[in-house]
Amino acid sequence: MPVTTASIKQERLKIINRCEAMLDRLDAEDRPMTASEEDLYEADMAEIKALNAKLDEGQRPTVRVQPSAHISNRPVFPDENMPRIVLAHSGKLKAFRNSARGVAAAHETGRFFAATFLRHQPSMNWCDNHGVRYDVMAALSGGVNTSGGALVPDVLSKTIIELMDTYGSFRANAGGLLMSSDSETVPRRTGGLVASYVGEGVAGDESDASWDNVTFVAKKLIVLTRMSSEVSEDAIINLGDKMAQEIAYAFALKEDTVGYTGDGTAASGGHTGVLVKALQPAYSKAKVAAASGHDKLDEIDADDLLRLMAAIPDYAKAGAAWYCSPTALALVFNAILIAGGGNSIQNLANAVEPTFLGYPIVVTPVMADDASATYNGAVMIGFGNLAQAATIGTRREVRVQMTDQRYWSEDQIGIKGTMRHSIVVHDLGSTTVKSPFAVLVGTT
Repeated sequence: MPVTTASIKQERLKIINRCEAMLDRLDAEDRPMTASEEDLYEADMAEIKALNAKLDEGQRPTVRVQPSAHISNRPVFPDENMPRIVLAHSGKLKAFRNSARGVAAAHETGRFFAATFLRHQPSMNWCDNHGVRYDVMAALSGGVNTSGGALVPDVLSKTIIELMDTYGSFRANAGGLLMSSDSETVPRRTGGLVASYVGEGVAGDESDASWDNVTFVAKKLIVLTRMSSEVSEDAIINLGDKMAQEIAYAFALKEDTVGYTGDGTAASGGHTGVLVKALQPAYSKAKVAAASGHDKLDEIDADDLLRLMAAIPDYAKAGAAWYCSPTALALVFNAILIAGGGNSIQNLANAVEPTFLGYPIVVTPVMADDASATYNGAVMIGFGNLAQAATIGTRREVRVQMTDQRYWSEDQIGIKGTMRHSIVVHDLGSTTVKSPFAVLVGTT
């Protein structure tokens, strides 16, 4: 049977449908590719590129591949109709470092988005030449992949995770766990061996170390943003910078909100935050009441903070920190430092990292931040070693998907980022045992 343009396109469509079926299955099962699946996917990608090279021989035919059930009918434009992209950008980069390496990383990310989601042919060629894998189905099939998830380049995934550490104080300070399955149980030591004195010839008492289990159940976290369907001449670097920043900031803010103040409901992914759990009766040693009449931020004094410090055990102080809102930083810590003398407003403003009594101050807007509000029985400030009290388990790193339907009327493309994680607050002491992390609550 002679090889014709129609037969090449038919073979390519068969492979595209096979790849899309795999990504549909992965999305339905909400899991990453296995090693064998990735090998098959890579082989199919290579075959698709080879078939497109055959179509490019001589004069590229101006034909359209019939879309599969999940692919829309946006046309693939010839190269000359695509906007020209150059290595330029405006303003300081926010997600990537403002260095040659940072600009190169942002450029690679922008090329990935342009190739995958805008099917910008020069960017597709650039990715092919530089070993950056993009979504071939979205880029080469004449449509948009709305179901399968494009595998983001390493530089983007790492940048998003690093930004989450920067933007998100909870992830940066809590413990970390890489989950190997959707549900993972890890052992936790609750008690140790006991030594005792015995007389000569007397058998010693036997003791055992005691353990229990902490279970992490991965939950999917989603963020949706949008980008223009047009690529301007100097926007490719800013495109990569903006997408990385938007996705990372949204993930970090949600992790902070849930990690600190999650109420266990579906809106919190079933997670209970450390500030909420510390108020439960079973963990009364994790709660310290401020002095009577101290239920506003500007009423908290040094004695309140010293009692909070005393609430945690010595083993937790090596990695301890203060946790408060920006308003609490000003009205509590800075006010005490200025009143104590030896610290000017200029000195405080020039500090690289705010500290108090030798411990760093972690500032997060999700904690009590209203200068006029009363916080009777509510958490105002935290102190302790968060890594010993809570852990974030990461099941799957960032995956990105897109759709051109949601913002069709605005001629924009929706970008969806997803990841899977589990936040567990596992150690807050008890009614008799001190907690590695404690909270100060207001008292009217």
